[in-house]
Amino acid sequence: MRTFRLSLYVVGAVLALPSWVLAAPPSPTLIGTTLKQAVESAWLRAPAARTLEARQDEVAAARANAGSWLASNPTLGLSQSADQGASERGQRETEISVSSSIWLPGQKSAREALALHSSDEVAAHLGATRLAVAGLVRSRVWEAAAAQVKLDEKQDHLHHLEGLAEEVHRRVKAGDLARSDGLLAQQEVLAAQTDVSNARTALAEVLARYRVVTGLSSLPALEPEALAGGDVRANPRLAAAHASEQRARAALRLASATRSAPPSIALSVRREDERSLREPVSSIRLALQIPIGTAARNRTVEAQAQTVIATASAEAAEVQANTDADIDTAKERLANARTALDTASARATTLHEHTALFEKAFRAGERGLADLLRSRALTHEADIAAAQQKVALGLAHAQLNQALGVLP
Repeated sequence: MRTFRLSLYVVGAVLALPSWVLAAPPSPTLIGTTLKQAVESAWLRAPAARTLEARQDEVAAARANAGSWLASNPTLGLSQSADQGASERGQRETEISVSSSIWLPGQKSAREALALHSSDEVAAHLGATRLAVAGLVRSRVWEAAAAQVKLDEKQDHLHHLEGLAEEVHRRVKAGDLARSDGLLAQQEVLAAQTDVSNARTALAEVLARYRVVTGLSSLPALEPEALAGGDVRANPRLAAAHASEQRARAALRLASATRSAPPSIALSVRREDERSLREPVSSIRLALQIPIGTAARNRTVEAQAQTVIATASAEAAEVQANTDADIDTAKERLANARTALDTASARATTLHEHTALFEKAFRAGERGLADLLRSRALTHEADIAAAQQKVALGLAHAQLNQALGVLP
């Protein structure tokens, strides 16, 4: 059942991430942090990674043990007997023996194969866990990027509204505009200041989540990742699933090979002393016991191994299907993000021209303040949409690499 436990480690890599801040002290801020450095920092803080690394030591010890022919620790025996009572033979016997169980060649090779596949399974799950950590870091980075872009746009919008409010204030004093226009401009500034405060709070929250995962305070450069044409067969998720299946099959082969207990061999040296004999008599004895195995002996173990194989095979098929679906979805998302960015950029350009015309008309007295504010609000929304689509494109790049199993 170790296959099932190992599959939980990959899930635990994601479920345990919010507790990383308690699992390891914060790392120092890196100047010019890269995505690879952020992932490495998160990996060093991941509890699931430490568990799997400890499992590596465990399976290494199991591999070393599997290379031994001894099925049990050697046993040293000592026995001595002597005549008692009225006997005149003066007989005394001393025997020293060493015994142990040994693996048959088929049993030994099956144990070695299981130990090798166990080692491969742990290594594969380490790769899958690292990929899961990279996926979470990618999500946190682009989540922070979206919040940062929104804050920048809100601050820029506030700056423009403050400039407009100053102009309206001057014109109200000059008598060109009504005092109600001045109040309208002022309330727009106050609303924009509230939006900026909310955006700052949202950014602080996502940065805190990023620090919990990575222990870093600085974000990587918010640029789309280079797309890599990864080999789907080398995807760590698939490798981990197939490694678990191979280990389960190796466990079944071991169960089949050990339907009988390993034979035991004993070597003894015996010394006999007797008054009628001029010299002691010594003898060497070699004993071999071969248990007779039956299919019923390991029927339960083999049935359990068959269950593990069926489970691992089904999980591997599910991972394959999910991976294929994730790749197709990521490619579709990337194509849509590119189209949406082109559309959002064109809309923002058009609305900037529209607002420029309204500003000219407002200064000439041909348009009212409400019309100008409405045009500026639409332009601001378009700018935010275009900026967010740039973030969405960067996230789409990261998600496609993640689906392909590409590490930063």
